[in-house]
Amino acid sequence: MNPTQTRTQIHAQSHQVKEQQVLRAERVRTPEFLDRYVRPHLGSAAGGGSWATNVIQLDGTGAATVQIELDDGAPVFAKLFPFEDGPAVHAKLQALRTAGLGHGSAYQSVEPLAWYGDEKILLCRGAPGEPMSTLFAADSADLAAAAARAASWLARLHSLDLRIGTPHSLLVTGELTSLAKRLAKVAVASPGYVDAALGMLEQVDGLARDTVDGIQAQSHGQFRPIHVFLTEDVVTVIDLDRSAPADPARDVAEFLHRMRQGVYSATGDISRADEPCAAFLAAYREATHGDRLVNLRFHWARYIFHSLNREIKTGDADWRDRDDTQYRLYVNEFERVAEGRAGA
Repeated sequence: MNPTQTRTQIHAQSHQVKEQQVLRAERVRTPEFLDRYVRPHLGSAAGGGSWATNVIQLDGTGAATVQIELDDGAPVFAKLFPFEDGPAVHAKLQALRTAGLGHGSAYQSVEPLAWYGDEKILLCRGAPGEPMSTLFAADSADLAAAAARAASWLARLHSLDLRIGTPHSLLVTGELTSLAKRLAKVAVASPGYVDAALGMLEQVDGLARDTVDGIQAQSHGQFRPIHVFLTEDVVTVIDLDRSAPADPARDVAEFLHRMRQGVYSATGDISRADEPCAAFLAAYREATHGDRLVNLRFHWARYIFHSLNREIKTGDADWRDRDDTQYRLYVNEFERVAEGRAGA
C-alpha cells in the first residue's frame, strides 16, 4: 500500500478488487469451469451429474471462496486469490501436511488439491466432520472435550520444526496498529468514549510492558472454532493462509476469545465457556511440555478491547450506559483477563 494514498483511493481500489472477484466467482460456478478444473479431482472423469456451488466468502479483503459439490458428494473449495500470494499459500499447505499434519495423522491441516496459476485459484478438499462452533450450545463437558482436542492440534502445529512464511515480530503479532486505527475511528464518532478507552489502553500498556520478545512457533494466524473440524478420530483445521512464525500465545488468545463470545451468542451465558477454556489451556500446556504463553494476557486483553471497539463502532454496545449488557460483557471480560483471573 502506498503511504501517500488517501482513504478514498484505498476504498476505490478495494471496491474494484471486489467487483473483479464477483465476476471471477461467477465464472468459477459455470459448468465449463467446473468440468475442466474441478471434476478431475472428484474421481469423475466422465461428464454428467449435478453441480451445486455456493459463494461463502467474498468481502473484497482477500481470497474469495466458492464451495463446490457434485451430486451431493464431498465438497471442494475454490479459493480465488486477487493478488500474487496464492502460490505461497499452496506451498505452505503442502509443507504443513508433509511436516506431520497430513494423511494418517489424528491432527491434520486442510488438503490442497491443485494450484491453477493461470486462474490464480487454489482447490482444497473439504474438511471432514463438523466445525467446533456447532457445539457452542452443547453440554459444557462436550465442548470442553472438543476444546481439548483443538488445543492438542494447535500444540502439534506449534511444536513443528517447520518455519514457513515471513516471521512476525511481537510488534506485528500484537496488531497494535490495527487496534489504533479502529480506536481512532470510534473516538471520532463517539468522543465521550475516549476516557473509558484510555483507561483500558493504560491496562493494555501495562500488560505490554511485561511481554517477552523472541517466543516464536509456526502459528495458524486465524485460529478460531469455526476453522476446527472434528470427527471421532481426526481434527482438521482450515484457513491457514496466514500461517507464519509468530508468538504462539496469539493463536491461543484468539481461540479463547472467539470461543467465549460464541458460547455467549449461542446461550446468553458466558460462564458456560469457563470449563471449555480451562480444558483448552490445560491440554495445550500439557502437550507443549512448558509455558509458551508468557504473552497470553497481553494478546487476549488486546483482542477483547479491539472487539469492544467494533461493537461500539457498529452501535451494538452503548458506552453511554455502563450497565448496557453488551458493553458490560466486554468490560467484564477485559478486566477478568487483565487482572489475571482467566487462567492466562
